[in-house]
Amino acid sequence: MRILFVAPHPDDECDNAGGTLAKLAKSHDIYIVYLTDGSAGSPNPEERGEKLAEIRRREAVEGLKVLGIKKDNAFFLNYPDTKLRFYIWEASVKVAEIIKEIKPNIIIYPSLLDGHNDHWSGGYITRIAIRKVGIAVNELSYLNWLPIPSKSVFDVIKYLLIPFHRKIKVDVREYKRIKLEAMKKHESQFKYLDANYIKKFFDSDYETFYVEGIVNEMLVA
Repeated sequence: MRILFVAPHPDDECDNAGGTLAKLAKSHDIYIVYLTDGSAGSPNPEERGEKLAEIRRREAVEGLKVLGIKKDNAFFLNYPDTKLRFYIWEASVKVAEIIKEIKPNIIIYPSLLDGHNDHWSGGYITRIAIRKVGIAVNELSYLNWLPIPSKSVFDVIKYLLIPFHRKIKVDVREYKRIKLEAMKKHESQFKYLDANYIKKFFDSDYETFYVEGIVNEMLVA
């Protein structure tokens, strides 16, 4: 079986699905698409830019190694970090080409309900790409950043829709250590994570995914 995971930034595969991917990598082929270059991923303006993008690409490869994913199975599209919404159509063409090439059985991508611009953009990019290719594929999404209801009416609607999404929870208790070790390879990001974020994404025994298309639950059991 082939699984395609779509990550808006290098490291999104770790915090959102590191345990699941490590679990599946033992017997299936995992592919990762990184949509942006991660060049804006620092609270320190002096660290941002192409140098950070290069660092994050290297960190991504090291993190994948820990998860048991081949570096040749990673695709770096390198769109500008924080500006993915301006490249939705162009990026969807590239993702469609990748889908045609690897013919995945499962595609996991960011939820359209996510509160982060790059994440919901990544969701739209993937959905458009799947429709372009015209294949029947199991679709799951993940929610990294909750929409903030106070920001806009649109965000209020997104927030209210979340509970109605059908969920699949994957038991990752045996893979929590691997997940955390993979995230630590993203040193440029890990050093800025606060205790609440680590508790939410790395202490939990389960990873949650939302059903977007036909899904055989045994695929992720």
